Amino acid sequence: MTGNVHHLHGRPREIANFTRVGFSEHRQVEQLLSAGALSATRFVIEAANFKRRTSLIRTLRDEKAEIVLDSNVAGLSTKRRFSGAMRFAPWPAEDRPLDNDDFVVGTNRSIIEPISRFAIDHGVGTVMAPTYYLGDGEDRWFRVDQRSCEALRRELDRRGGENTAIDYPLIVTYAQLRDPDTRKNLVSGLQGLPFGFSWLRVSGFGAGATAAGVERYIQALFDFHALGKPIITDHVGGLAFLAISAFGAASGFAHAITGKERFTAAGWVNPKARKGQGIGRKTVCVQGLDRRMKIGDARKLFDDARTSREIFGCPDKSCCGDIDRMLSNPEAHFVRQRTRQVNELSSTPESLRSATFVTRHVEQARRRADRAMKLKKPDDNSKKMISKSQRRLTRLEEVLVNLQEQLGPVEYAAEASKRAFVPEEGPKGTESLAHA
Repeated sequence: MTGNVHHLHGRPREIANFTRVGFSEHRQVEQLLSAGALSATRFVIEAANFKRRTSLIRTLRDEKAEIVLDSNVAGLSTKRRFSGAMRFAPWPAEDRPLDNDDFVVGTNRSIIEPISRFAIDHGVGTVMAPTYYLGDGEDRWFRVDQRSCEALRRELDRRGGENTAIDYPLIVTYAQLRDPDTRKNLVSGLQGLPFGFSWLRVSGFGAGATAAGVERYIQALFDFHALGKPIITDHVGGLAFLAISAFGAASGFAHAITGKERFTAAGWVNPKARKGQGIGRKTVCVQGLDRRMKIGDARKLFDDARTSREIFGCPDKSCCGDIDRMLSNPEAHFVRQRTRQVNELSSTPESLRSATFVTRHVEQARRRADRAMKLKKPDDNSKKMISKSQRRLTRLEEVLVNLQEQLGPVEYAAEASKRAFVPEEGPKGTESLAHA
């Protein structure tokens, strides 16, 4: 019957859903794929992890998934990250961050040739261009990034990788994104570069963003529509990523199953930043509060205030069906619910999408938080958390309703169509790819 469905005004643009595979998430991803819980078909694999994830990559290729290689160059170019997990990428410098001389093609230090060889030898369909983090006074590297993108395109073509796409990761601060002159310079600098999708990672933004922050982020992204390229919001989770996509500011999003929903560059540039930042105990996504809770805290809330089970539990038998399953396998709960949200909005016509998002997602979450405010037995920590979430959701609903009226009909970001690339051969050896 699906073959008889006709869209009178054209098929709605699909919201691109990319799953980032973190350093230790490969087993979870494989398990979720095997169980049918994870239906995503686009994945980002970091270069530092790529050659360690042969089994997962083979599984993704069997599923004809789109694989994007994150070159990890931004991390390898910063003081704090180059000596951490990023050092397992095939092209780190020895005992120092990458610098300008490492991007000069034809030299012993150049990383452009190793990246192009790696992408071609491993049958990668898309590779992220090697770019710097431009915040905290590092915007002088933008010109280097432009040249590197062009050089990578030439090297890929020269080696027979004409069909290997390049995406451009733009990594900036929230203050930079908010500045009109900076946005103008970034858009101007990206014009004409040989890349497909632009990826935007903003330090200081992501899941849990304030209502004003979400509204300003959406407004800022409309300037990037001038490029005519799909825009992927990277490291953004919660209702924030849905809002940005539903309002047409971005073409899609990327985050991990258990994290990478908010980005901060503090640990990249500040030697005094706390180690292990972002690493914590297992959490469960509570959509009615638009936040993650530690499993123990969620269990305590559900046990102390039994009505909270009705408010925040997952009664859907095709997902969890009860609290115990929700808390015992929070990853499956998260990906199923996220996929349903995205699929629902993707099938909604653009003219109705933002209104549908506000009423079906933001308003419903706010109503749940309103009900939770009346719970009589939660402990003080739970009360504070619920109150904070309720205030934020109320404000988010107000701001987005006002934004709808203010924007009116908008031109949506270009659709990020899935790029099919299935290599005839599997991964090859990487012995020759060490960075000189």
